[in-house]
Amino acid sequence: MKKLIIIIVVVAVGYLINLKFVDIAYAMGFAELKKEAILINDQKMKVKCDSYAFGFFDEIKLENKFQQCINDYQAQGYVVLDAVQTDSDA
Repeated sequence: MKKLIIIIVVVAVGYLINLKFVDIAYAMGFAELKKEAILINDQKMKVKCDSYAFGFFDEIKLENKFQQCINDYQAQGYVVLDAVQTDSDA
């Protein structure tokens, strides 16, 4: 019984330490960014542009590369079918 209580306490303390570490990391600028766009042309061919970063990154540079990918395919006659963006920061 004593071992079970010790394990529960250790797991709870570990969870709280991890939670605070994540909060501090995000407060210092650590983040996750994921963008994805699926484009389709009139022949039903699909292509995907995506951008992913985890950690400390230049969001403007990533956005420019992602948008350039979309622009290149749109110039070839593709249209955006679906777009997803996920930003994770605290």
